[in-house]
Order: sequence, then structure tokens, then C-alpha cells
Amino acid sequence: MNRALLIRKFSRCVKTYECWAIPQKESLKELLNFAKVEGRVLDVGCGTGLLRKTLGEGVVSLDISFEMLKSFEGLKVLGDAHSLPFKDKSFDWCVSNFVLHWTNLEVTLGEILRVCKNYAIALPLEGSLKEFNFPFPSLEEVLKVLKGSTYKVKKIEIPFKGWELLKFFHYTGTTYSEDGKVIASRKKLKEILNKVEEPYFLVGFFKTPR
Repeated sequence: MNRALLIRKFSRCVKTYECWAIPQKESLKELLNFAKVEGRVLDVGCGTGLLRKTLGEGVVSLDISFEMLKSFEGLKVLGDAHSLPFKDKSFDWCVSNFVLHWTNLEVTLGEILRVCKNYAIALPLEGSLKEFNFPFPSLEEVLKVLKGSTYKVKKIEIPFKGWELLKFFHYTGTTYSEDGKVIASRKKLKEILNKVEEPYFLVGFFKTPR
């Protein structure tokens, strides 16, 4: 997706993100139970700093949105996951939650493997929100880069339906459009929403193989 568009989308939802990002919070909780993260930690795509607020001072938070970074305290870096501004193996762990599906996975996962000794990554996979045709990566695409990764896949429910589901997309910056334009009429959106009985993300959790 266009980098400038991503920055704009996420900068707009700084004040609403944490209130609406219930699946993202559940994913982070699951990820930290899945991987024992400790030492010097890099949070790639930190958003409003949920990881920093959970783990404390040992986290370096990186995001492309300056507005997101301004919303919390801690050690923060304005940067892009496609070109991490750190030396090789600078961190004990890299954590990335609900971010990398917006990126070129081959590049960003390669950067994470370069700068971190261990990784803990969660991202929605193909099969999530099928009615909306989001371009989520397949499990095979991720494992192609994270060869030998220890992983699991879990369904995480989205506790919103109907027009509330669209609000969830808007208030967490997770709407999808390559150019930022409206992709469907209100009538078409209503038809799609009526087909969604149980909205969920199919989330892949990946960590350094042991």
C-alpha cells in the first residue's frame, strides 16, 4: 500500500485506536503468551505503544506515523519497517503485531531477521474477513521467508457487526484501498455487511524456532 496513505490513515485514528482495537489487543496478548519476550526489544509498527505499555522501559518503539509516536512516552523512532535504521542484531527481540500485512513481507521480514536475534510476529492471514477481499498474505507466503518458524494460527473474533464493523475499520485505520478512494457505494457496503455473520481475523503467530 502507498506509504503516504498509510501514514495518513493511522495518524487520523490516534485518539480512537485503543478504544476500538479489541482484536489487535487480543492478538498482542496471545503473542506474548506464545513467545517469551525479554531483553532489548524493538516494536515494529508500534502504533499507540501497546507493547511499551505492557512490557515497560526495555522497548524501542518504531512507527511511520509521527502522530502515533507522540501519543505515548518512551524511547521512540520514526522509521519504516522496509528499512530499519539499526545495525545487525541490535535487539534481543523484535515484536510486530498486526502491522506487516501492510508491507512487502519479503523486505520487512528480512529486515527484522537482520536487526534482531529473535522475533515474535502476529498478522492476519488469508481467510480473514473474506467478504471484503482484503489482500491478507497466505500462511505459505509468510513461511517462505520465516523458514523453520515455530507458528500457530488462531481465529480472533471481531466484536462488531453491521455498520459498527465499518466504524471499527475506520477508527483503527484498517480500511483498505490502494489509492484512498471510496471502493463501494453505501448500498454495496450494506450488501456485503449483511453477508458477514461472524467477523473474525485468522491470525498467524510466528516466533524464532527453538
